[in-house]
Amino acid sequence: MKKVLILFLLMVSPAFALDQKGFETLNVFTKILNYVENDYVEKVDDQRLLRGAIRGMLSTLDPHTVYLSPEVYKELKADTSGIFGGVGLEITIRGGWVTIVSAVEGTPAFRAGVQPGDRILKIDGQSTKEMDLSDAVKAMRGKKGSKVTLTISRLGQKQLFNIVVVREVVKVPSVHAELLEHKYPYIKISSFQERTNSDLKKALKKYENEVKTNGLILDLRNNPGGLLEQAVQVCSEFLDSGVVVITESRKKEVEKRAIMPEPDRIPVDFPLIILVNGGSASASEIVAGALQDHKRAVIMGTQTFGKGSVQSVVELDDGSALKITIARYYTPDRHSIQSEGVKPDVVVAPSPEVKTEGTLIRLREEHLKGHLKGAFEEEKEKEHEKVVEYVAPPPIGAFDYQRKAALDYLKDKSLFEKAKKKK
Repeated sequence: MKKVLILFLLMVSPAFALDQKGFETLNVFTKILNYVENDYVEKVDDQRLLRGAIRGMLSTLDPHTVYLSPEVYKELKADTSGIFGGVGLEITIRGGWVTIVSAVEGTPAFRAGVQPGDRILKIDGQSTKEMDLSDAVKAMRGKKGSKVTLTISRLGQKQLFNIVVVREVVKVPSVHAELLEHKYPYIKISSFQERTNSDLKKALKKYENEVKTNGLILDLRNNPGGLLEQAVQVCSEFLDSGVVVITESRKKEVEKRAIMPEPDRIPVDFPLIILVNGGSASASEIVAGALQDHKRAVIMGTQTFGKGSVQSVVELDDGSALKITIARYYTPDRHSIQSEGVKPDVVVAPSPEVKTEGTLIRLREEHLKGHLKGAFEEEKEKEHEKVVEYVAPPPIGAFDYQRKAALDYLKDKSLFEKAKKKK
């Protein structure tokens, strides 16, 4: 009971600024905790109870505000460096189930054929129904060479099926660059990591003559985001000046992030096409939105994910952390990214067989339970809406319909100029 009393005193300190009903509910909480500790049929783990209470509290907020256990927080820090152990999945919770946002290209999950929009119903036989996101991440991590079995439900397939993935130490290359038809530069950014902009610089320098002569295709498809600072630096490679992104907090505190051009970069007057899709989220949407507003690039593909919220990670005393949503992102022209995403200038389906009418998307931010409403979003739940099956881009080297369309567009510079004038 002493422990409960201490907890109660901590929670009702003036810093919490609760109203009378809030204090009453806190009192109910301490009583329930006391009953469970003393009267539950089996001895309870205090840490499990209290962390469960924290997760329950945060689950009433948006899906990106979460509690990170010490183990998961350690892995999160490793993720942003581009080196981590596991299978290579970006996941979220939708409808109470673990759902895949994207499989990072080149990782075990990507090679195993896991697709965005797949629901993971079981991990090694354990149901993921109402499983906490951090617990799901932990369950899929393990020793290099060990196997994990994912039971998958896929839109359009009646039967569940298992995918066995072999864990490995994943070293995700942030930037992949090549020449298409030996003359047209193509650069794919898989995520925004600590070394993304430096890798991009190397690629631009390598193909400097081809970029100046023929332009560039920048591929942000299935890029789940990453470090905001890297997104700003990437934009600095393609803009001479201006704002990249605007953030606004609950208190209406507005911050504008401007580009930071370096003197040794190549001139920015070459044609630029950016490929996006429903797996392009967060930092990748910031880059696409900024270059679209500045009329610097033609955006091609399908509508992006729509994650326009800012998260801050607060490290706690026990090595755990709180990832909390603190603001919203806006493009330089004040277009809301949250739940809206970036709409391409030229809509191109993943393949000729997929119709581009309506919403050519699968899982997006607007379908997540508890998401922050967008500026123009109707106040209604989207769970009942049909989600069209998403077709992931093929691996590098295979025929890529969207990339071919971008290449054809890049070759016809007159089309590029007309698109820029229309904006």
